[in-house]
Amino acid sequence: MIAKRRTTIRLETAVWDALDEICDKEDMSRHELCTRIDSARSEANRAQAVRATVINYFRLAAASGVGMQDAVGRALQGI
Repeated sequence: MIAKRRTTIRLETAVWDALDEICDKEDMSRHELCTRIDSARSEANRAQAVRATVINYFRLAAASGVGMQDAVGRALQGI
């Protein structure tokens, strides 16, 4: 459930795996992360917003190495 609505998101296995990796690193549940993504998205549909967040997260991680404080918040910008 996202925003109190039962929701289905179809994503590739690699995207689900990456989403779970982010959740592990950020110590949050998949539900918490998807709710944050849903709250931050503008015109993108949910699946597009999740994909964009995953890509942004790992791009930021690659660019900055360590010290990923609030990486999810930064990854959500511009989706």
